[in-house]
Amino acid sequence: MKKIVVIFLSVISFAAFAQTPTGKIVVKKGQHFMVESNSDGVSKLDMMGQSMEMKIGSTAKLTAEIKDSKDNKYTITQTLTGIKSTFSGMGQEKTFDSDKKEDLDGEAGALYKDKLNVPKDIVITNDGKSIAAADTSKSDKKQDANPMSEIMDMMSAGQDKVTTVLFLVIPGGKKAGDTWEDSTISEGVKMKRTYTLNSIANKVAAVTINTVMDINKTMQVQGMDMNAVMTSKINSAVLVDVPSNIQKENKSTMEVVGTIDLMGQSVPITAQVTLVTLVKAL
Repeated sequence: MKKIVVIFLSVISFAAFAQTPTGKIVVKKGQHFMVESNSDGVSKLDMMGQSMEMKIGSTAKLTAEIKDSKDNKYTITQTLTGIKSTFSGMGQEKTFDSDKKEDLDGEAGALYKDKLNVPKDIVITNDGKSIAAADTSKSDKKQDANPMSEIMDMMSAGQDKVTTVLFLVIPGGKKAGDTWEDSTISEGVKMKRTYTLNSIANKVAAVTINTVMDINKTMQVQGMDMNAVMTSKINSAVLVDVPSNIQKENKSTMEVVGTIDLMGQSVPITAQVTLVTLVKAL
């Protein structure tokens, strides 16, 4: 009888611990994950008295392998295994599917050949901070065949980076109703996020993230310099596995307003984007 009570109390203690955020990523060497991100966006530009609408959709698949674990750090191998995209606007209709050889051999394929199936190692601390990334792709950025994809890439807020889509570290000791914040600045992009822990049940936490992202960045599109000044407001509903801090699901909506300076003109732009990311253990 005494043994039964001890076992029962141990089970209860473990369950209680698993329900309480620890602020640490817990994964094991050799684990594999599949990350699939889907985005759909509609943008409108007002140029020379005319309103132009563009639609862009994309699906990206990443694999992530926990390559090593030591000294409170994880080495993760990220591989982009597939991408599909559609573009409609400015008198053009374009599609791309990395599974099709004819697409890879075409104009759009040249943008992805150096990224597809190229493993990239990322080192991350167990509290979720990236400390190194070895980019094995070529540094030369090819001229973009799609005039809006650069902007959509910026607005996707890093959905092609496994550390962004695989983890959401909930600070230790947080409980339902608590909030916290973080911010980043990188390459013309300032981002501030406010997190709210809504609930924890069955070792899964429901978290809401409100993000404000300010972009002021110059890029080259079809041989022309283009400066984008935009503000994005992103609302995300996320499900997190509490024991590991793996992000199981992220559903986001984004509203964008701003201007694009191109050929001496300041062009107003608005956009609405939806992003859905799912993570599965393999």
